[in-house]
Amino acid sequence: MRKGLRKILRAVFDYDPSFCDMYADEPSRRAAEDYLARTRAHLRQQFGDRPLSILDAGCQAGRLVFPLAQDGHRLTGLDASGFALRRGRRHAKELALDIPFYHDTLANLRRWVKAASVEVVVCTEVLYLCPDYRQLLGLLADTVKPGGLLFISHRPVWYYVATALRRGQVDCALSVLERTEGPSPDGSYHNWQTPEQLQHLYAGLGLRVLASYPVNPIEIDIGQNSLPQPIADALAPMRHNATFRVPSYLLIVAQKAQTSDDRPQTSGTL
Repeated sequence: MRKGLRKILRAVFDYDPSFCDMYADEPSRRAAEDYLARTRAHLRQQFGDRPLSILDAGCQAGRLVFPLAQDGHRLTGLDASGFALRRGRRHAKELALDIPFYHDTLANLRRWVKAASVEVVVCTEVLYLCPDYRQLLGLLADTVKPGGLLFISHRPVWYYVATALRRGQVDCALSVLERTEGPSPDGSYHNWQTPEQLQHLYAGLGLRVLASYPVNPIEIDIGQNSLPQPIADALAPMRHNATFRVPSYLLIVAQKAQTSDDRPQTSGTL
């Protein structure tokens, strides 16, 4: 659908056939269970059962906002899509939840949420689309109070290697291994990392990685086809006979240091 027509449909009819409401869409809600289960477990472990202030940066229509709010936490949502937020506000009204939603880009977060003002930040399936993801991750880290937690998802390098192989693009898969960002197999900008690169990135921001979880794995079957050695080595941990089980995202759970003396070193792995 053309962009101009989509804008008219959204503005006049509040309708967009290409839009997926990730709260109302059942497959999207099932996929969210991976995030929610891990998030809830770490919140209980770190904070017990008390209500927490939580920012969902890139909240879309509230896929994670509403379950966490129904757990008793104080949620704030931010998203660049006004259309998605209209859906979110509608869901909030239906659920009788009082949740502030802000329509803005992540780069403008400080217009709405002060530094060191929330105990938890959630940001899923957002940063891999942003060329300035390092700066945005730093902004999210600054938003959390000392000792607070961040739940951030990233695209792992394996995902794009697997995507390229699915399309028969072996040269593209090799190229992905040599970079951490740029054109993905579909031609659009994405960024991706190895677990070691994420460890270094988070440590440089004063964040201690507590855990890394695979989310929404995909399977690829290469049959009897042989792979170039760099690709075979990269995918080896995920190989099961002729099938590879590759996570679509890695959910990183990180904690902000209580003091400067608690800042992690930049060496180590997840």
